[in-house]
Amino acid sequence: MELTNIKIGKIIKKRRMELNLELKDLQDYSGVNYVSISDIENGKANPTIKTLEKLLDVLGMQINIEVVTK
Repeated sequence: MELTNIKIGKIIKKRRMELNLELKDLQDYSGVNYVSISDIENGKANPTIKTLEKLLDVLGMQINIEVVTK
């Protein structure tokens, strides 16, 4: 499954909403600026793995990367 910025953003936003967190809450808990979080959620930003890890940790999620040959 290919994850685009838009899909990643939707996943993050959906989980944030499930946890009843505002952007400011996620900023406070993760240390990632709320403007950056908004850009990620709206597919306007290409977050680093480190940024994703910070956000997903707060959201109770994790990154699982698989590298394969074609």
